[in-house]
Amino acid sequence: MKVKKQISKLVKPNYEGKDLHSTSSNNVPLSIFDTLTFDTQVAIIYTFHPPTPSNTTIEKGLAKALAEYREWAGRLGEDTDGKPVILLNDKGVRFVESTVDCTLEEYIPFKPSSTLLTLHPPLERGMEELVQVQLTRFTCGSLAVGFTAHHLVADGQATSKFLVAWGRATRGVHLGPLPTHDRTIFHPRDPPQIEFQHRGVEYEPMKKKPSVYDDCDPDVVVHKTHYTKEFLMKLKSKASAGHPNLTARSRAFSLTSGERRRRRVDFTRWRRPKSGSPSQVKSLVSEPIQYAARLIHEAIAKVDGDYFRSFIDFANSGAVEKEGLVTTADMTKLVLCPNLEVDSWLRFPFYDLDFGGGCPDLFMPTYSPVEGMLFLVPSFVGDGSIDVYVPLHEKNMTTFRQICYNVD
Repeated sequence: MKVKKQISKLVKPNYEGKDLHSTSSNNVPLSIFDTLTFDTQVAIIYTFHPPTPSNTTIEKGLAKALAEYREWAGRLGEDTDGKPVILLNDKGVRFVESTVDCTLEEYIPFKPSSTLLTLHPPLERGMEELVQVQLTRFTCGSLAVGFTAHHLVADGQATSKFLVAWGRATRGVHLGPLPTHDRTIFHPRDPPQIEFQHRGVEYEPMKKKPSVYDDCDPDVVVHKTHYTKEFLMKLKSKASAGHPNLTARSRAFSLTSGERRRRRVDFTRWRRPKSGSPSQVKSLVSEPIQYAARLIHEAIAKVDGDYFRSFIDFANSGAVEKEGLVTTADMTKLVLCPNLEVDSWLRFPFYDLDFGGGCPDLFMPTYSPVEGMLFLVPSFVGDGSIDVYVPLHEKNMTTFRQICYNVD
């Protein structure tokens, strides 16, 4: 597949008919939750069969949506006190138009592959634009939309809502509930009340020595596993019955039984920190499935209002700077082994994006070979099944394939 990029430009907000008095500030401070998350662009891909609106129509819809989501057209920077902010300078988002010399059917099904990166503008770190869009037209008239958004600006839920608003703006209908722009609502208490452990969860010491896993084989491949609704129901039934746990990734790695693993499970709502829970591989493999499910449930349940307030107090206490702590969300790590990050997009309305020709035929994260970072996505089949994108070292893939459907 050869992708030919024809046009690359910046699309700025279209404020026609909009009162800018309420958006006259020149920056939006990043909240403590913004600075905690991954400092990277997150990329996704859509495909649409014809008929689809023209690139010009989609571009105009984007400009209208940006008038309400002004941060997305801005840039990261600092205020006069040196604190991180989003500069509301309306510099715009990158908009690329391209074509490909084959039909969509010749390339479907999209499988995790570095070839998918050609459906996006460059994803290098330090990219100035906070949002990048690439429209790729196939010879059959189908359309692929490569979309990236900076994670410091929006999480999965906020991104999915923006995409829905973009589609509505393109169709010329009301955008729906408008976004919240106030990110200064998370204030520490006086005096602070740090009631939970945040070292090793949201923050960790800067490593002076490389981990034993930093030298792991960097040859990582991404495997797409499809789980039917029937399989998921069977899995839940086995878990309820106390079936021995067949944690596929643990077995695929064949880690030592005493190795402690941390699972970060991202069931994010707006600005919600992730839950972390350490456990030994021996327990994950030998205990019933319900043991692992209970650990995850308990970890998520702990992230309540009290935990939020404790975290805000800790993050503003000066301990982070004094101790030289850094966020545990580090996208420079291409190997998370022995840890595991699970990002669930199952409840986000990504499939509600409609430019006027109907909802997408396919939605998926783009190729991201970060070992141990899993994505759960609703299947495009629309029958309650899910697709799981699992990056693993190639040497472990055979074992994973043998056991990933084993619940008997």
